[in-house]
Amino acid sequence: MNSLGFGIERLGLAPLRSPWAVTLFIALLTAVCAVGLPKLVAHGSLSELFRSGTPDYLEYQKLSAQFPTSEFDILLVLQAEDLSDRSRLEAARDLQLELQLMDVVAGVLSPFSIRQAPDDIGNTALLFPPELPEGDALREVIDGAFNHPLIGGKLLSISEQENDFLLMIVALDPEQARTLDQGNIIDEIRELAGEITGPVGVVHRLAGAPIMQREIRDAVNRDRVVYNVAGFFIGFVVCLLFFRRLSLVFIASLCPIFAVVWSLGILGLLDQRLTIFLNVIPPLVMVIAYTDAMHMVYTIRRQIQLGQDKKSAIRHVVHTVGPACVLTSLTTAIAMLSLSVAESALIKTFAYSAALSTLFAFLSVILIVPLGTLVLMGDEDRFLEKEQLRNRIMERLVAICARLAQWLEPRAVVLTLVSIAIVSGLTLAHLKLQPGYRLSDQVPDNRESIETGLAIDKRLSGSFPIHIMITWDTPRKLSDPKVMEAIGEAHAVLERGDRIGNVWSLHTLQQWLSKHEGQPSSESVLSYFEKLPASLQRKFVSKDETSALVSGRLPDLDARETRPIIRQLEIELENSRTRFPQIQFTVTGLVPVSAVQSDRMIGQLNTGLIGAYFVVIVVIGIAFRSYAAALFSLFPNLFPVVAAGALLYVSGQRLEYASVMALTVAFGLAVDDTIHFLNRLSLESNERNIIGDAVKKTISHIGPVLLLTTIVLVLGLSITVSSALPPMRIFGQLFMTTLSAALLADVLILPAIVLVFDYLGVRMRGRNRFDS
Repeated sequence: MNSLGFGIERLGLAPLRSPWAVTLFIALLTAVCAVGLPKLVAHGSLSELFRSGTPDYLEYQKLSAQFPTSEFDILLVLQAEDLSDRSRLEAARDLQLELQLMDVVAGVLSPFSIRQAPDDIGNTALLFPPELPEGDALREVIDGAFNHPLIGGKLLSISEQENDFLLMIVALDPEQARTLDQGNIIDEIRELAGEITGPVGVVHRLAGAPIMQREIRDAVNRDRVVYNVAGFFIGFVVCLLFFRRLSLVFIASLCPIFAVVWSLGILGLLDQRLTIFLNVIPPLVMVIAYTDAMHMVYTIRRQIQLGQDKKSAIRHVVHTVGPACVLTSLTTAIAMLSLSVAESALIKTFAYSAALSTLFAFLSVILIVPLGTLVLMGDEDRFLEKEQLRNRIMERLVAICARLAQWLEPRAVVLTLVSIAIVSGLTLAHLKLQPGYRLSDQVPDNRESIETGLAIDKRLSGSFPIHIMITWDTPRKLSDPKVMEAIGEAHAVLERGDRIGNVWSLHTLQQWLSKHEGQPSSESVLSYFEKLPASLQRKFVSKDETSALVSGRLPDLDARETRPIIRQLEIELENSRTRFPQIQFTVTGLVPVSAVQSDRMIGQLNTGLIGAYFVVIVVIGIAFRSYAAALFSLFPNLFPVVAAGALLYVSGQRLEYASVMALTVAFGLAVDDTIHFLNRLSLESNERNIIGDAVKKTISHIGPVLLLTTIVLVLGLSITVSSALPPMRIFGQLFMTTLSAALLADVLILPAIVLVFDYLGVRMRGRNRFDS
């Protein structure tokens, strides 16, 4: 056996032997997968990207288990020209009461939930009394609230130049929030805020992780519809323009339809969630299935034009093009699987899902194209009668490719040298790319959560939480002076942190009470603390009182800006760890986890891409049983990747998760053209002919199909550029760049390299057309 596809392509002969059995198999597989389609629902968790077994994430999980996680905090902002107006304050307080009555709300933190300092007998009244006073008395209440350490600059901002700004933190019950539709919860909160505060001229806006996740889910659902409809439509139109025969178009178009149904259905049955990255799979599967189907349909049509009957044409395409389809599916799957080197569970899931979907795309093509040809093509003589009038576009493309091949041969050496110089320059630019990431990169542009978050950054020193978690042994109590001292040190460290604002902890209360009581004891601090709402208590101390939290806020920063802040905090905390050896200090939160892990994971993805490149080159050499084939593939497959990387560098962009993933996926698709070219070259080559003639025949034969499939790939994946999600737009931009560069590489650089190596006496072994 000397098949590029290791004999797997013989599956394509099954429709010739048992068409009804194949039809039944396709029907059963489709029915099973259709059951899984409704189970595939959108998922927009911000922390899912970083879910892994790393120490950073495990500490974040510990934080989430012991304290109310910010992933379930809705930030409700109220703005008005003058919030000190009595009617507006009453409306805001009424809103808080209504929110607290919602079953799904665990608690609401706002100026209306904070209490005054204890009086002489230890009573702590609410800062805002049940019956709000008027005039100077109300102004005194507001001034007292603004000077409270938990309110001024944290929950309330008053400015003569801008509207007054009040923040309510609505903490959702995690268990209910996970099971109920968060979209409905958000809509109910929005409706309540509008009904209660709108009539008195107060504007409300929402931010926080639940809002960001809802915006992501909405965008994912919208993209899913657009990608499926537009991707199929683009492929259908391109096929129609160039095949100009509905029967051929239907044959090619059935493959992506079944491939998408099978892929998404299986993912649904496996209980996967449709994330930002998994949303790429439908257009990805469509273009893979379309391109391989076009290669096969084009060859079948060509063989019928040469006088073969349908069955002979099917056998021919299975033996000649089928092996290349097997190999392209294998190399694409290898590229997808290389993403699994990342620690992120989300990226691993995408890697396995994309690899599995690639195999479904191959299965759809290798079975449906032969079966569709038998059923839909009709009589060969009638087909040929009309074909002469419909083949003009392809004839022109073949003529253009023939002229290109004629032009290329005498310039092969020059083209090769120029290509080496260009690839070297692009590689240098690519290597200068710096990794970067920020949480807001996952959220659709110009959405409410981003705009509101920026307003919070400006008025209240940041909307992204960062924490120092202090943990002590069970015998030690919260009232232990050492514990309170440790909390105070951690508080001071976080307050000194660059760009960190809005810091609060038990130490905040201790400082405030000291203004009223001199030096308050731990007992008096805890006495005041115990009178706070339970939801607010949990912001400071865990329910079992074995850990405490010092919390601050950061603005929306790039990971490169956040990491030095975290490093400095860790350096300063070393002194505290030395002073209190029985107490643990951990810098944690979603922002620190994302900042620390992003750099490491982007590096892992880059390593995976490099590994995939060399593995694919080796697989090509093994499949063709020729070291020359591997050598020929080196530069043409490096060129598109470094070209896209250089574009990122020149345009001032960073190397993000989406960038590396897009480059890896695009590389997996780009290498397909190289394989189809080398496959045709091996069929055109033998010991007796001149390699120049084989190259010309290969370019004339394969060039038009490479052009058509590249158009389908570029246009089909370009629809991701229309996404409101930044990662999807990056996917689209890099797909278009990489695949366009791959076409240039395979019709210019690859043929030139083959000719130059021939001058040096290095040739790829020829292969019999029915060598299987």
